[in-house]
Amino acid sequence: MNGGWLAKPEARLLDAMVHHVPARIGPDTLTGIGIFGAALGAAGFALGVSSLFSLLLVFLGFGLNWLGDSLDGKVARHRRIERKVQGFVLDNGVDLISYTLVTVGFAASGLVSLPIPFLLLALYMLLSNLALARMLITGVHNLAIDTVGTTELRVCFMLLATLLYLLPGVFLAMVPGLGLSVLDGLSLLWAGIMLVNFGFVLRRDIRAAGLADQRQARADARAEENDA
Repeated sequence: MNGGWLAKPEARLLDAMVHHVPARIGPDTLTGIGIFGAALGAAGFALGVSSLFSLLLVFLGFGLNWLGDSLDGKVARHRRIERKVQGFVLDNGVDLISYTLVTVGFAASGLVSLPIPFLLLALYMLLSNLALARMLITGVHNLAIDTVGTTELRVCFMLLATLLYLLPGVFLAMVPGLGLSVLDGLSLLWAGIMLVNFGFVLRRDIRAAGLADQRQARADARAEENDA
């Protein structure tokens, strides 16, 4: 399941594209394209988005990452060669590799203070882990955190790269008295929002899990009565 705000138009586009993927290109090849795209996008950020070349690397990289990551499972289901359990584990692992590559690329760019990219990665992992745990309650893995999924994040990264290329003086300017750049401040604000969101989501999920436990307990009690 994907509850991102771009999910519906994205699904229509992917449904149209899946019929045109050449037979020689299988899901594993598309997964590899996705990882390669993440590496290209990371390289674009590592170069500081200081040239048109590095900006194009970001766009090409995240475009390929979206293509491979979004189509691999779609193609597998379309061709009836889906590996539900193995595919889920593989897709989750590949996503973790892609997130780490982008984080390392952003950290190497010097655009933000060194700890910040890894702080953002850790907070995103916290929220992603909650989504996995929520599967015990709903039986559904929602790829989006609220209305922001991986596709929305890619769009945000490409928009950020464009702004950094066009307006580097604005985002890299130092905030008087704080010792932080404007981009540092915005990144920390984003981190704060993610942390608060984590607290709200965790509280909601704990309540939902409690209700699920109560329903299961009642069902077990009824089953015991019937057996008696």
